[in-house]
Amino acid sequence: MSIQRKIVTNTALQLGGKMIGTLIGLVTVAIMTRHLGTAGYGEFTTVLSFLQLFAILAGFGLPITLAKMISRADIDERHLLANAFAMRLVTGVAIFALAPVFGLLFPYSPEIKLGIAVGTLSFLGLTLHELLVAVFQKHLATWQIAIAEVAGRSVLLAGTAWAVLTGRGLITIIAALAAGNLLQFLISYLLARRLTPIGLRFDWPVWYKIWLETWPIGIAVMFNLIYLKGDVILLSTLRTQSEVGLYGAAYKVLDVITVIPYIFMGLVLPLMSAAWSRADRTDFNRKLSLSFDALSLIALPLMFGAFAVSTDLMALVAGRDFANAGPLLAVLMVGALAVFWHALYSNALVAMGQQKKMVVFYAINAAVSVGLYLWLIPLIGGLGAALVTAFSELFIAITVTAIVTRQTNFHPRFGQLIKVFLSSALMFGTIYVFADLHVLLRILVGIGFYVAYLTLLRGIPVEVIQNLRLARQKN
Repeated sequence: MSIQRKIVTNTALQLGGKMIGTLIGLVTVAIMTRHLGTAGYGEFTTVLSFLQLFAILAGFGLPITLAKMISRADIDERHLLANAFAMRLVTGVAIFALAPVFGLLFPYSPEIKLGIAVGTLSFLGLTLHELLVAVFQKHLATWQIAIAEVAGRSVLLAGTAWAVLTGRGLITIIAALAAGNLLQFLISYLLARRLTPIGLRFDWPVWYKIWLETWPIGIAVMFNLIYLKGDVILLSTLRTQSEVGLYGAAYKVLDVITVIPYIFMGLVLPLMSAAWSRADRTDFNRKLSLSFDALSLIALPLMFGAFAVSTDLMALVAGRDFANAGPLLAVLMVGALAVFWHALYSNALVAMGQQKKMVVFYAINAAVSVGLYLWLIPLIGGLGAALVTAFSELFIAITVTAIVTRQTNFHPRFGQLIKVFLSSALMFGTIYVFADLHVLLRILVGIGFYVAYLTLLRGIPVEVIQNLRLARQKN
C-alpha cells in the first residue's frame, strides 16, 4: 500500500472512530448536563480543567518531540521509545502527585477538591496514552487510537448513566472518567506493543538528548496552559460555577471540533519532517499546501455554521438551561478557526526544528491573555473568557504563520481560500433563511448547500482527488 493511500485510509478510519467517540461523548454530555445542571456541570468542568492543567505540564511537549524523532531514519525506535516512556512515567508521577495538594489551596468546595483527588491517577494514564500516539503515527496505524478512545468514552457514558439512575453526583462521574481514562491507556499500550516493543530504559544521555529536543516545545506548552486553561481556572474563582458550566459546555463543543486538525497533522508531521530533513523544500511546501487546502475546507464552514446555529445547538446538546452558552460558542468558533490554522503551521515549524523561535511569542501571549482575563472575566464572565481565548489563538496563529512563511517562502493558494470562504458565507445565509427548521435539519441543509456552492465555484481541490485516484491505481 502506498503512503498516500495509507494516510487516506488511516485518516478515514480514525475520523470514523472519532465520529463514534464524539457521538458517545455528546450523549454523555447531554446526560451529564441535564443531571448536574449548570452549577454541577461547572464543578465537573473545574475538576477537569484543573487536572488538564497538570496533564499539559506533565506532557511538556514530549509527544510532539517523540513523533518527530521517531520518524528519523537513523533512530533506534525501540531504544528511544523505552527512554521516552520511562521519562514520561517518572515526571508524570512527580507532577500529578502535586495536583491534589494544590487543589487544597484553591477556594473550591470540598466536593471539587475530592473530585480532583479521585481523577488524578487517571490523568497520568491519559498522558502516557498521548505519548504512545507517536508509535501509531510512525507506523501509519492511527486508526487503532480510536479503538482505545471509544472504549474509554463508553466507560464514562456507562458510569454517567449509572450515576443518573442511582441518583449519584459529581464524584461518581469523576470516578467513571478515571476508569475510562485508565482503560484507554491500557488498550493503547497493548495495541502499541503489537507494533513495537515498549520497555523502560534509563539511559541518561538519551534522556538529555530528548530534553534538548523537547524543552522549547515544553516551555511553549507551559505558556500555552496559562492561556488555554487560565480561562476556566480564573472563571471558577472569580465567578459562579453556573457560569463555568455554561462556558464549559460551549468549550466542550470546541474541544470536539479542534481534534480534527491535530489528527490530520499528526499523520502529516512525519512526512513533512522527512521532506525537510532531506532538504526537499518543494515536497515540503507541497504537503503544506495540500494540508492548508484540506483544513480550510473544514474550518471555515464550521465557523460560519456555528454562527448560524450556536444557540439552538447548545440547547440541543446540553439542554434548554444551556441555551445561553450559544453566544459563547459563536465567539469560541473564531478561536477554533485559529486552532486549525495554528495546528498546520506549528507542526510545520516542528518538522523544521525551529520551534524555539515561538517561545518568546508564547510568553507574550500568556502575559497579555492573563491580563485580559483578569480585566474581562470579572466584568462579563464567560463572554470575556471566550473573547480572550479567541484573541490568544489568533495571535499565536498569525505569529507562527509569519515565522514559517519567512523560513519556507510558502504561500497558500488564496484563490482556493476565497472560494471556500465564499461558499461558507453563502451557506451561512442559506441556514439563516431556514431558521424555522429544527437545528439538525438546518445543519444538514447547510452541508448540502456548502458542497453545492463549492462545486459551482470550482473550489473542490481536484489535485487531492487526482492523487487519491493514482494511489488506487498503484494498489
